[in-house]
Amino acid sequence: MPHAPVKIGFLGGGMISQIAHLPFYQVDPRCEIAAIAEERLSLHPALAAFAGAGEVTTDHRAMLARADIDAVVISAPRPATGPLTLAALEAGKHVLAEKPMAHTADQARRLVEAANRRGLIYAVGFMKLYDPGVARARALLHEMVASGRLGRLLFARFYDFSKSYAHPVPPHARPQESRSTRFETWPVTPDWLPSAWNGLYPWFVNAAIHDVNLIHHFLGEDVVVRSAFASGGDMLSATLMAGDVPVALEIAKTEAGRWLEGAEFLFEKGRIAVEIPSPMDTSAVSRVTLDDASAAEHATQVETGLGWSFALQARGFVDALTGKEQPRAPAAMGLRDMELTEAIFRSLGEVAPARSTAEA
Repeated sequence: MPHAPVKIGFLGGGMISQIAHLPFYQVDPRCEIAAIAEERLSLHPALAAFAGAGEVTTDHRAMLARADIDAVVISAPRPATGPLTLAALEAGKHVLAEKPMAHTADQARRLVEAANRRGLIYAVGFMKLYDPGVARARALLHEMVASGRLGRLLFARFYDFSKSYAHPVPPHARPQESRSTRFETWPVTPDWLPSAWNGLYPWFVNAAIHDVNLIHHFLGEDVVVRSAFASGGDMLSATLMAGDVPVALEIAKTEAGRWLEGAEFLFEKGRIAVEIPSPMDTSAVSRVTLDDASAAEHATQVETGLGWSFALQARGFVDALTGKEQPRAPAAMGLRDMELTEAIFRSLGEVAPARSTAEA
């Protein structure tokens, strides 16, 4: 494990870095912000306030070369996340990288293997696993399955119908200029993907990978695809099996004015439902409700505790770096998510269904 305090570098100083990462490492006494790499100079004054005595630099390569930096948090353009993560791992740094970790299973596998060869901690930014409501719902699901109190688990459903944050983004510094140089990028689609899905696939990997990850988090690794359907570039539904439990995954670009994402688990004698808040709502946690026919409980709200998922994710990464516990979203899980994503798209077939005049 790294020495104490753990010295962390940040690759990227944009919105997500400013609101969802830097503030929480800044106040954690177990770590120190050693450097922030961001080429857009207009962001440097705001980043200097987070860095304190740490360096704010335009050169991420020089930051990765520093021997005193133990770990790196990466928040960068999505197609560049994979190459930047690989560079950090090859430099011997532990990594927490924003999702998606990559855009194909082969890319993700390359990153996992690089971390494993060096014995490094590599976590993916599936912060929803740290949401107290998600954690409570998962524990409740496993409790009900083990005890049989609600009977047999008949069906599970995961949905995400949100196109935008549907909540004000916390204050942050905005860049006044475009990037002058470009990071190395990897392809955003697998080479086998039919061209009909070239627009849908990158959007799904960015927006729906959280929900694929939640399927594995709640139901385990034994998940296979039975069928999938997509219409145009704005919706996808898939039927999966987790062991002997049917699972529905429903994803759509919907502008409803509020965040619509969650999961539900239907038993013979009850139901567990999880409503996930907008990631920009810093005061909200997932709402968990229980229907239990045997106890005559209907839509009973379950106590979950408090805490913003991004803040708890930062604490969890430092916990992992200091040997307290393992990350809840290790890269091996992210690889399984990418493999399942590719299996879903293989099930779509070769041709995108034409949209009717009424739909156009």
